[in-house]
Amino acid sequence: MAVTIRDVAKRAGVSLGTVSRYLNGYKLREENRIKVEKAIQELGFKQNIIAKGLKSNRSMTIGVVIDDFTNIFCTSIVTAIERTVEKENYSIILCDYEGDTEKLEQKLSFLRNRFVDGLILFSNNVHLGIMDEYIGEGIPIVIVNEDIPDFNTDKVLVDNVGASFRAVERFIHSNHTKIAIINGPRSSWVSQQRFEGYRQALEAYNLPVESRWIKYGNFTTVGGYLAAKEFLEGPDIPTALYVTNYYMTLGAVMAIHELNVRVPQQLSLIGFDYFELSDVIKPSLTVIEQPTSKMGEIAGNLILKRIKGDYAGYPEVHKLHTRMVIRDSVRIIS
Repeated sequence: MAVTIRDVAKRAGVSLGTVSRYLNGYKLREENRIKVEKAIQELGFKQNIIAKGLKSNRSMTIGVVIDDFTNIFCTSIVTAIERTVEKENYSIILCDYEGDTEKLEQKLSFLRNRFVDGLILFSNNVHLGIMDEYIGEGIPIVIVNEDIPDFNTDKVLVDNVGASFRAVERFIHSNHTKIAIINGPRSSWVSQQRFEGYRQALEAYNLPVESRWIKYGNFTTVGGYLAAKEFLEGPDIPTALYVTNYYMTLGAVMAIHELNVRVPQQLSLIGFDYFELSDVIKPSLTVIEQPTSKMGEIAGNLILKRIKGDYAGYPEVHKLHTRMVIRDSVRIIS
């Protein structure tokens, strides 16, 4: 098995960042330089000279992998990432994988072969082997939005449990008891967290968690539309509907309009994510707004910090709070 810079760091008794700085030509304290060089010699560590040569002749780049180029949530964060890293003369290579695990692995290999200086990943649907290869080669990784609980690296996440709890609690405070949810795919960490907030809110107020009020829309407009139609055409209709992402909310609104259901008189509605199109919907929706600009800024600064060899506080996990934008789509039941 090839010796990695993690092995060198362990043998030398220094941080991964110290070894990374040495390999990239930064000046170390004499004591650390001697330790690192001795460990390299003892372990027979060989750096990829071809990669090093290519890196010296190219612009500095950071790989960013998202699910889909059309995903407005991800691209909003990417915009903030790009603004942040451009200040340090870095550019980004943006890839998408369209929910295809095999394609995701291919894109990660592609970026590694392009010798990116760092990786920002929006996915939890990845095998850890290739991620370990990145870390072993000294390429820092920042995970954004979707967590990989078993993978130890920097992460920028949102408090999805708390956001969902507050959304459902708003329905409960408005005297609703028939509260339905349209959630994303079961395999998604974000979906699991948002459902957990829904569950916790119901249980906190002694309301049952019933399978008839739970449907899955796969984070797509079509999925939200079909799930909402099932709720609204069923024998027992909820009085409140919580939809856990932007595209499913749009789909749910399409179904609501098609079936001439009045909001909030017949159905109260809260959606997740706030973008400009949310303002077009009438009546105006109560929504949960995620701090996309802040997420991108933190992710960009984190990856720059690690690229420079600063591993202080590693790994950092930032869990950001959301904001509820209260509008006219929730009725108080008297």
